[in-house]
Amino acid sequence: MAEPFDAIGFQIKDAASYEALAEEAHQRGTLSLAQRHQGVLHGCCWSLGFGLEVWTVLYESRKGMFYADCRPAFRGQRLLTLYPWEIIEYEEDGEALARGLMPDMTTEIFFVLQNITEIDPAEFRERPITAAVSGLAYRARVNAKSGKPTFAPLVRNRKRNNVAETDYVVRGTILSWREMTNPRTTETLLWVDVDTGQANLEVIINRAELKGELKRGAWLSAEVWLQGHILNEKELLSRYEGIDRQVSQIDLWKKLRRDH
Repeated sequence: MAEPFDAIGFQIKDAASYEALAEEAHQRGTLSLAQRHQGVLHGCCWSLGFGLEVWTVLYESRKGMFYADCRPAFRGQRLLTLYPWEIIEYEEDGEALARGLMPDMTTEIFFVLQNITEIDPAEFRERPITAAVSGLAYRARVNAKSGKPTFAPLVRNRKRNNVAETDYVVRGTILSWREMTNPRTTETLLWVDVDTGQANLEVIINRAELKGELKRGAWLSAEVWLQGHILNEKELLSRYEGIDRQVSQIDLWKKLRRDH
């Protein structure tokens, strides 16, 4: 199954539209580099707002530089802690996959790692990683009746040659949802928070592709492309809203002291 660009509001129907989007993303995006043994990965993240992104990766070697990959992305807010974990990288293709166990130690997830050029995997050696993982929907339906919550690889449910390891079937209760607009294409998209039983998962759906009407407590069934971003130490600290144990209590009280 091809990557669902339409989930984030882009209609990619042929090679020309794919290449045009890759070129625009490379011109508008933020660059990052990752050195490899045989070359350099040039990552580029075009942030569209609302968490929507387009990623391009160029691979540079002694033979020159060329586009390796262009893909849709969504940088979600729900975080998963994974350990043990591994990252599988296809250097010349500009792709990376991440696999890890969730805290229950029974649920394994396999997702496309978008920001391989923004992180150094060596920094996480021998400790858990924190990842924002979400699903971009190929198709989705709202059902009146509920069933068994499901968060599992699609290949287990459909024996087809074109199903990737990162394609998942998701079924669960809708906890919340909201509309958003792709500012580049003006297409209406849906962000849906789904309780799959094993984890709460953010799912991004093109409004035109959804069958049924969303409402809290209803049942969503979707086939999604699972993707995500690993957070580095700086990003984790920026999300922390509790007490910073690295700051002494004396300094905290000084900030609360009222001047007379």
